[in-house]
Amino acid sequence: MSLSLLSYALLGLLEQQPSSGYDLRKIFVQTPMWSYSDSPGAIYPALERLEKSGLIRGRVEASAGLRQRKLFRLTSAGTAELKKWLRKPVSREEVVRGMGELMLRFAFTERVLGGAAAMQFLKDLEKELRWYVPTLREFLDTQEEAMTISGRLALESGIRGYESQLGWTTYAIAMYAERNKGGTSS
Repeated sequence: MSLSLLSYALLGLLEQQPSSGYDLRKIFVQTPMWSYSDSPGAIYPALERLEKSGLIRGRVEASAGLRQRKLFRLTSAGTAELKKWLRKPVSREEVVRGMGELMLRFAFTERVLGGAAAMQFLKDLEKELRWYVPTLREFLDTQEEAMTISGRLALESGIRGYESQLGWTTYAIAMYAERNKGGTSS
């Protein structure tokens, strides 16, 4: 089954706790999660598709207000689909295309698959970034003379972003290692 990033984001959020469409919409509007939704209105059709496919189940619940709330919960099929997506290996293609999907997967990995899986994810990500950053630097070095200043600066901005991501990844690995030394690994 192939789902959109929005659908995976919804599955991950619903794994944390049952939520209404309105509650989920607020999360997307108020956090960086907005980047996984074309518009706040896209969330409701995505929930409908997930419900029709049996990955979530919605139930109308009485509320104190005038409107009834439909709370969505992950089904066992939804949990299985989320786990399958989270277990995908970190690929060079994903690193090259951008970090959005990778960071979304990382955000849910520890809760769903445990700390060891999150640490492995980080190590795999670090490996791919250590390959990609020098590749970009080499490209810049060989093409710099042919590039406009704006083109060179744009590429340099991208390289710095990946270098920053690599620095963060190294930091995150150290944080997990420190936590595991304290005996609180999951």
